[in-house]
Amino acid sequence: MKKSLLSALLLLAFSFTGFSQTAFAGDWVGESKMPDGQVVKFKMSISEDGYEVDMGMKGKVDVVGKHVTEGNRVTVWDVSGEFACPSDQKGVYTYALDGDTLTFTKVSDPCEGRGSDDVLVLKKM
Repeated sequence: MKKSLLSALLLLAFSFTGFSQTAFAGDWVGESKMPDGQVVKFKMSISEDGYEVDMGMKGKVDVVGKHVTEGNRVTVWDVSGEFACPSDQKGVYTYALDGDTLTFTKVSDPCEGRGSDDVLVLKKM
């Protein structure tokens, strides 16, 4: 009885720790090429189910969005912000995490502004 209670408590504890967290949660910095060819640095803060983007790294959130992951695929959609795409324009990407480098590769994304780069490389802050 004690052993099964301990196992149940450990399982419950792990479900509220890093095991349930998105593998790439945290603050990241990257660069994106704009339609006019200009390259802009940005900060992306990723939580377990959402993200915020600061284009130009000026301390102002320009896009707020949500995401869900399944295996190495992530589906993203914007919910608010100056540069947000309509929330029904969901993008699908694969991701790879290698140390302090996070790479997103576009599978499909109807949002031109968000999906302008086929491969997006971010570095951990």
